[in-house]
Amino acid sequence: MTQQPDKLVKETTAMAVYKRLFDYVMSGQFEPGIWIRERQLKEMLGVSSTPIREALRMLVQEQVLELVPHHGVRIKEYSTKEIQDYYELRAELEGLAAELAAERGSKLMFGKMEEILYLHRTFETERSDEAVELNNQFHDLIVEASGNLSLKNTLQHLRVGINWIQVMAWSRNKDRHFSTFHQHQGVLDALMARNPKLARSRMQEHVWDSIKLIIDPPGTLQMAGELRKS
Repeated sequence: MTQQPDKLVKETTAMAVYKRLFDYVMSGQFEPGIWIRERQLKEMLGVSSTPIREALRMLVQEQVLELVPHHGVRIKEYSTKEIQDYYELRAELEGLAAELAAERGSKLMFGKMEEILYLHRTFETERSDEAVELNNQFHDLIVEASGNLSLKNTLQHLRVGINWIQVMAWSRNKDRHFSTFHQHQGVLDALMARNPKLARSRMQEHVWDSIKLIIDPPGTLQMAGELRKS
C-alpha cells in the first residue's frame, strides 16, 4: 500500500469502509497478494476497528479478499484456470447483453455509447486504471440497454475482484486502447443496425481478444510471477 488515500471524514460506517476498499481493488490501487492490515486501514481511513473488521468480512464473503488462517486477509489472487473460466462466462453473458441491446436499446442509450467512444478516441491519459474505467462504462451501457436486470447484477458481481487483471494487462500493452476503440465501434455499429447476431458475435470476439493480453499462448500466464499458477 504505497498511496495515502484521503481519510473518511463523514462516513465511518462499515459500508463506507467497504465501498472505499472495494474501489481501491477495482481501480488496481491494491494489487493482488497484498496483505490488508487493520492498523494501516485505521491510519489511512481514520476509523475505528469495528467498521473495518465488518468491511473486511464482507469483502471476504464476496471473494475480493482472501482469509488466510493465522495470517490475516489479503487481496485475492487468481489462477490461470480461474481467469479462463471468468472470460468464458463473461464472453457468453456480454454477448447476450449485446444481442438484447440490439433488440431493445433506445436511440438515447446508443447516443450515450457514442459519447463514450468520443471520449475513448480522444483519451490521452497514461493511467491504465482510467482507461479500464472508460472501457467498463461502455460495457455497462450495453448491459443497461439490454433491459435485463438479472444479467446486469450477474455481470457486476462477476467483475468484482478481477478488474485488476484488466488494469495490469492494459498497462503492458499501450496499443490496447486503440484496438478496443475500434472493436467498440464495431459493436456499436451492429447495435445501431439492429443486428442482434452480429452484435453478439462482435462482443464475444472483443472479450476473447482481451484475454490474449493475459494468457498467451492458451494456458500460459503472460504476467508471470504476478499470478499464481493453478
